[in-house]
Amino acid sequence: MKIGIIGLPQAGKTTIFRAAAGKYAGHQEEKGGIARAVVKVPEERLEVLQQIFASARLTPATVQYLDLSFDLREREGRSKELERLLNELKPADALIMVIRNFELAGLPPSPQEDLEQLHQEMILADLAIVERRLERLEKEARKGGQVDPKELEELREAKSLLEEGRPLRVSPSLRKSPRLKGYAFLSIKPLLVVLNLGEEDEPQPLKLPEQAELVAIKGRLEADLAELPEEEARVFREEYGLSQPALPLLIKKSFAILDLICFFTGGPKEVRAWPVPRGTTAQKAAGVIHSDMERGFIRAEVIPFEELAALGSYQAAQKAGKVRLEGKDYVVQDGDVIIFRFSV
Repeated sequence: MKIGIIGLPQAGKTTIFRAAAGKYAGHQEEKGGIARAVVKVPEERLEVLQQIFASARLTPATVQYLDLSFDLREREGRSKELERLLNELKPADALIMVIRNFELAGLPPSPQEDLEQLHQEMILADLAIVERRLERLEKEARKGGQVDPKELEELREAKSLLEEGRPLRVSPSLRKSPRLKGYAFLSIKPLLVVLNLGEEDEPQPLKLPEQAELVAIKGRLEADLAELPEEEARVFREEYGLSQPALPLLIKKSFAILDLICFFTGGPKEVRAWPVPRGTTAQKAAGVIHSDMERGFIRAEVIPFEELAALGSYQAAQKAGKVRLEGKDYVVQDGDVIIFRFSV
């Protein structure tokens, strides 16, 4: 899962990036104006499963955060740089939009104005891509060339939505279209708005764009706490009235906007978390692990995490008749512990 972090200058994008990564980052790098961090998703259930299976290794799910240093408002003379950076966002599964809600050099925050401005810039950037592509396709069609009529139809629908000032993510058909996957549309991606607060600030009410989620974070404080030892950070959080670190909160919201769940696999060598879209079937879930498992799928042995944890061992769960045999069309649930049987 890749998530791009965007925002207006001095909104605190890099601060939120630091808060999101912190000590959970397995790998960080910065190159060409882009900071990347591969972050291990905190998952308490994995630690329980490691004890149950006596596993040598614990492998959590990961999220890659991308912090891109560019301003969508500054397009003049920077088209190539902007295109390069937008291309970096192509594989992103979702976007985090950071909005300033703290005083900056005596300048009070204007979160609603900033949110509307940045969201409008995303729509304008998408509209420019759509108009260029439509112009080429319509010109080709007039010459009698081969043009995909479905692509034309979808681009015209996209143009209509964007001209109304609406994001492309409001259209389920456009979101799922294989023909539009190659475009770097920003407004088609799930959106999480992060209201970046100062230490003493309270969140202001915001009117969100369509189909966007909101989370408020004291960014600078969380970034500093993320680098402290866990016990020290816990004491400071209690003093500031913070219930949990920023990372689990961001992960939880990120999973929500992407409609993801996690299933688990376990054995002596490894216990592992596997994020998949909600509604994924057992056979497709097997393919997330390895394509051979999907092709040769026979059945899935399934037990919910809570039942396995209560019984204490897989053998006890089998004896109690709690391990179910499910076929390829079984819809995987969050927290399912699954052993796949397959033949190649």
